[in-house]
Parts: sequence; C-alpha cells; structure tokens
Amino acid sequence: MKVVTFQELEASFEQILEDIEANKEHYRIQREGGEDVMLVPVETYTVLKDVYTDWVEEPQNEPPMEQFDPYPLPMEYIADAEPETF
Repeated sequence: MKVVTFQELEASFEQILEDIEANKEHYRIQREGGEDVMLVPVETYTVLKDVYTDWVEEPQNEPPMEQFDPYPLPMEYIADAEPETF
C-alpha cells in the first residue's frame, strides 16, 4: 500500500490510476481533516465486499478466521505523506 496526500493525488492523478490498474496497488489518501480514504482496484473491492458480507451473514465466524493474516500490509509513504499517530 502506498500513502499519499490529497494534494499529491491531485498532482499525480493519472500516474496513480495507472499504478492501480497496472500493478493492483492500493493507495491511502491522507486528507487535512484526518478522514483518510482508499483507492483500490475493483477486484480488491469485490473480494472485500464479499468477505464482509459473508462474515456479517454468518456471525459465528468471529475472528480469528481461517487464513486471517494478522500482520499489516507494508506501507510506502510518498513525498509529504506521513505515518498516522494515534
């Protein structure tokens, strides 16, 4: 996953979309108010939606689920993007 600011998204919009399409890359967009958003390939969204729907419909499948990866995805902070602090 790559992390960019909203300003970087605006400046590199075409390049970021091409990266998402060609490399199936995920992007987290950092916004000024702290309400980050994600850009993901449609294939990823479809899988996430289906898994979530299955989980909601079968609540006995509480975590930990089979094949659940508890390790976070690696992140690459681009230009002015900064790690979150909680």
